[in-house]
Amino acid sequence: MQVFSLTAFLILAGFPNFAFAEELEFDKVYASGTTVSSKVLGISLKVPKGYEGSVGGEFFVMSPGEEAMVAVTAEEATLAQAKAYLSSPQDLGEGYYMTPTAAPVTKAKMASVACSITHGLTTWPGEATIVIGPHGIAVGVIATASKSQFATVKNVGRSVAKNTKFKKPFVPKPGKSSGKWVSKIAGHALHSYGGSSSYDGSSRAKTKLTLCEDGTFRRHFSSGGYSNSSTVSVSYAGHSRYYGKWSVSGAKLRLFYNDGDRAEFELTENDAGHFLMNGERWLRADGDCR
Repeated sequence: MQVFSLTAFLILAGFPNFAFAEELEFDKVYASGTTVSSKVLGISLKVPKGYEGSVGGEFFVMSPGEEAMVAVTAEEATLAQAKAYLSSPQDLGEGYYMTPTAAPVTKAKMASVACSITHGLTTWPGEATIVIGPHGIAVGVIATASKSQFATVKNVGRSVAKNTKFKKPFVPKPGKSSGKWVSKIAGHALHSYGGSSSYDGSSRAKTKLTLCEDGTFRRHFSSGGYSNSSTVSVSYAGHSRYYGKWSVSGAKLRLFYNDGDRAEFELTENDAGHFLMNGERWLRADGDCR
């Protein structure tokens, strides 16, 4: 289970079955009292009083100011998996690290642990809580703040975990699509490129996602690079291919892999008209589905 996983939490969107819900978007602030919900995950929660929520990096973060935050995620997990996760140090991404300072405590369908949260040179006290819903969806909540504010923020985190609402998750049918995005991506190949370089090495990665009009997809990932040291030089390369079915409804692209895995992407366009998936630019080209 990956606490603070934006990929999982981005599907907390304004589906019509949940009243007063707002769809999560990048670069948008959600006011105190706003309810965000997910029909796919079957959960809903409210931004606490005096807090504002926003998507940033790999987090959905709710904060009353600069020295406190409550971060949330949701995905499938068992109570045993939650306890195991909370029992060891975790890299939360974006330079944040969680270190348990006690043994996890379990009660009914909830596991929690006292911990410290480190970011750069700053370490705050924290508490991580994971609640398992009746349909196997786990909601993870991490509350952390400076020592002077932690007691209050810890209670806010506990309240968020306690008051999260669960319903039966909705499972969309693969291959069934609707909305304006169908014509923009069906039959297209979507390309993503990444890489980095430094004085002692470089790396590169490329993803090609082909969405065929019959509802099937092919995803090809390739990577490579090299690393130099005073004694040895190493180069590497790798390729992987995945297959399955896809669907899009509203602005959500869903991939259903043949091995049972799933992935979701938020589809948007920036002011320049560039195509974005989960806030990152992808290039569109004609797909070869024959």
